[in-house]
Amino acid sequence: MTGEPEEEEKHYIVGHKQPDTDTIVSAIAYSRLQEASGRDAVAVRAGDLNPETEFVLEKFDVDEPELLEDASGKSVIMVDHNVYSQAVEGMEDAKVRQVIDHHRLGDIETSEPIYVRIEPVGSTATIITDMYLEAGVEIDRKTSGLLLSGLLSDTVVLRSPTTTDVDRRVAGELAERAGVDYEEYGKEILSKKSEIGEKSPREMILGDFKEYDWSGETVGIGQVETVEPEKVLEQKETLIDTMEDIGEERGYPLLVLLITDLLEEHTEAFAVGKEKDRFEDALETEMDDSQASLPGVMSRKKQVVPPLEESFQG
Repeated sequence: MTGEPEEEEKHYIVGHKQPDTDTIVSAIAYSRLQEASGRDAVAVRAGDLNPETEFVLEKFDVDEPELLEDASGKSVIMVDHNVYSQAVEGMEDAKVRQVIDHHRLGDIETSEPIYVRIEPVGSTATIITDMYLEAGVEIDRKTSGLLLSGLLSDTVVLRSPTTTDVDRRVAGELAERAGVDYEEYGKEILSKKSEIGEKSPREMILGDFKEYDWSGETVGIGQVETVEPEKVLEQKETLIDTMEDIGEERGYPLLVLLITDLLEEHTEAFAVGKEKDRFEDALETEMDDSQASLPGVMSRKKQVVPPLEESFQG
């Protein structure tokens, strides 16, 4: 099933701000599925690409989507998100036609019924792959490679606690279609995540960053996934200072940066703001100089956001 947006309009398929690989490849792949069904659709992005996504697009010889700076008045299909705080500017004034996502249900409102598909799987790419199969539309090698990349990135090569049996099945099917060994290719993807350490502190904090609105407060949580966490942790003092600046600029009561070691399956967290103690209590950890160790934590969505949300809304 591909949904039924209105035929006479061009539909802009867009993911969240600070786009990751799953967001970008999902927009591209879903635009191709819409076009195969005879609809006018174009994939766009809501921010700059990270090194991992640039690597994926170059590997499969696919052009990066154009930048959409304002969605006001446009017919939009949202992928990989469904909350205004993570959306491109103007989403409140856009005509949202569909939502395809794997996160919790957010605050998007529409004036009429729309097609919504949200599933508890490891990536939006997983859902879109099944939509191709259900529609009987062939997934070519390039599209298979893109979708596999998004799936492997978001599930940390099927190691994340968000990974499901559906993701494992889809990964195997996509790898065969793309002609790659997903374990070997996954290692390449993980190596590209480590290039985040070469970015400025502000870029590291905001590169994979999401805002959450809880009980009238907006909390910011960034995440750096890497196989070389020491490159990030050695910049702790500068990162903390930059986090405090960002928190003051944006009025966050709590700003968190998760530095996730993909090989050791362990996260070190930095936290700043007046509600820093709430992070300690919610995650059942102790902070030392604004830093806490979170053994076994890899997923922001599944392991960090739920206890924090419960704390703020409890």
